[in-house]
Amino acid sequence: MTSAHTTEQISETTTEQLIKLLVAIMPNYDDTFWNADTELFGAIAEFDSMALVTLIGEIEEHFDIALDDDDISAENFASVSSLTELVLERS
Repeated sequence: MTSAHTTEQISETTTEQLIKLLVAIMPNYDDTFWNADTELFGAIAEFDSMALVTLIGEIEEHFDIALDDDDISAENFASVSSLTELVLERS
């Protein structure tokens, strides 16, 4: 197994875990709605400040990481994949 393959698997697993957190926070959307390309900030009406704060807390707890104020940006929360990249950078 190559390290690139392992990195890809870690990324996919992280994306799957993030989707589970998103489903729990926004239950109006089922599993089939979510994928790595799903846009978040500005694209989903329910993804408001309360959902954002809840998601940040869930991410920090689930992945045992701390997000800085600089991490909380529209760019990092633009899509599931950008969120995956952020979590992997902080892990």
